[in-house]
Amino acid sequence: MFSMVQTHHGISCSDIEQTKKVLRTIGFTEFQPGAPEPLIYTNVPDNPIGQVTAPILGDEYHTHYVENPDTGQQIDLIEIQPAALVPRPCVAPAQGDLVIGIPVDDPWAAFEAMQAADPDCAYSEPVEVPEENGIRFIWRDGQHSILTRNPEPFAILHYSTEDFPKARRFYEEVLQVPVTPLEDRGDGVDRYQMQGIKGRMDIEVRADTKRLDLRAWGKHYPSANHFRLVERDIAHIEKAIVETGLGGYVIPPFGGFVFIHGPTSETIEMFDKSFNPMAMAGDGAGNDSQAAE
Repeated sequence: MFSMVQTHHGISCSDIEQTKKVLRTIGFTEFQPGAPEPLIYTNVPDNPIGQVTAPILGDEYHTHYVENPDTGQQIDLIEIQPAALVPRPCVAPAQGDLVIGIPVDDPWAAFEAMQAADPDCAYSEPVEVPEENGIRFIWRDGQHSILTRNPEPFAILHYSTEDFPKARRFYEEVLQVPVTPLEDRGDGVDRYQMQGIKGRMDIEVRADTKRLDLRAWGKHYPSANHFRLVERDIAHIEKAIVETGLGGYVIPPFGGFVFIHGPTSETIEMFDKSFNPMAMAGDGAGNDSQAAE
């Protein structure tokens, strides 16, 4: 059954099966509904999605999303193949990367379970994050995550001070998503939040966030780097991209779905406000849209 949720966060990884094994310890399913095996996309003529996404994700990639039935959160895993996989450009999240917040009952116990399921991988020492009622750490493939006692899944999107004005214009003019400032914590980090998207997406803006050229890097390094927006006006977005020159397509619009890149390395999958998830589940197209994320 195709599940339409806002709290859908995507990770590029090096080993999809091992990453799923770790996520199962904190309540996620073994595979996406209707797809017991990872989906494979290649840059060949009879695989149109693989062809159109090759510049961003490589000539072959595998996908599988998993979800937590208690919180509704989905984590979409994109396994970049060795020929295309490149090292992370920095330890901290780069521009357009996400820190994913995952609700659990006991963050410390959940961290220990994740680490026990991943004995060959070095995890960073967790750091208490009181404002999120949880802990933050780096795990498999250099992913940054927060385990929170709070019930709401969320993500934090990262930008450089230099590029954020362009990104904010993209969100507000092209995607019609208001971006409002959050309370200043006095630590030199500017924080914002997207409004009206039926889920929590924060933005952190720092002077030292590494800027990347999407055309050069694609999404070929391990990172949490795409998210979902639902109930968008895709007709407006198509027109606004042309008028503003901000952004472009990873997958062009079809059937109420589009996968877009912004002007500053962000990638977002979107569904139109008139999109019918039951129709997609019925005709089997859901696997294509999910796998192309």
